[in-house]
Amino acid sequence: MRPLALTPTRVYRFYRGGALLDRLRGEPENDGPFPEDWVGSVTEASNPGRDERQAGLSRLAHGRLLRDAIAQDPQAWLGRAHVDRFGASTGLLVKLLDAAERLPVHAHPDRRFARERFGSPFGKTEAWIVLGTRSASADLWLGLRSEVDRAEYASWIEQQDVDRLLGSLNRISVQAGDVVYVPAGLPHAIGAGIFMAELQEPTDYSVICEWQGFPISADDAHLGLGWETALEALRLEPYAPSLGLPDEARAFFWVDEIAEAAGRFAVLVVLEGEGSIAGQPARAGDTFAVPADAQSLEVEGELRLLRCLAPDPV
Repeated sequence: MRPLALTPTRVYRFYRGGALLDRLRGEPENDGPFPEDWVGSVTEASNPGRDERQAGLSRLAHGRLLRDAIAQDPQAWLGRAHVDRFGASTGLLVKLLDAAERLPVHAHPDRRFARERFGSPFGKTEAWIVLGTRSASADLWLGLRSEVDRAEYASWIEQQDVDRLLGSLNRISVQAGDVVYVPAGLPHAIGAGIFMAELQEPTDYSVICEWQGFPISADDAHLGLGWETALEALRLEPYAPSLGLPDEARAFFWVDEIAEAAGRFAVLVVLEGEGSIAGQPARAGDTFAVPADAQSLEVEGELRLLRCLAPDPV
């Protein structure tokens, strides 16, 4: 088993962007409705109203779905301990995400809620690694500055009171190199002009609190659960965000720039340079899936890599 190149998997979203992703790959820059590339993905995208078979699923360079390759030999791809804990899922989804406009206030369920409501072992804890911004810095919003009563928060959603939904959150100014950890349940919003690598659990569950001004149906905003139930997924207590990944993130994913085999499934994103990985050409924007059984990671040339690791099964 050795690292294998992946083909780009651009995914439709309800917001516009993608030009900085194009720039990374040396392609014509365009902001459109496909602002994300899902890397090493075994997760199908959820886009209500669109008939897109296998949207969001990554393919190896020869065309085979990564999901199918893993299903054929999960232990070699993921490692025995991982399969015993998580089954044949990688437990990881990596996105390259470039937002040309602010995203709405939303939140994601944690593992307990996802297990009880969707029968899923994964919620959607995530982390943002800022790769670039369209100006000197850009803004993110994460977690409530002070506690909000659930009934009051529900009224903000019903009235689409954007000033309160956004104004209740901690505002963070970020620039390239910053890392922000986003525990499941926290309301948050990504600001305009941010290009990031997003690590997350492998689901596409979002409770969308703000849809006014976005091409989102109110009926699609609560995951089909109704607001009384969907609001149970939100953490409405105060939260103090900070930069960097805490150790607790290892239960969900990890990220570094170490060009070595990790003994568990990993996704590589080439950020800079030109060379080769495991004998395959590699340049900025290229991505690779690394099986757990890979004994080494042969890197040639001046490459800067982002190594995104599956959750620690221990």
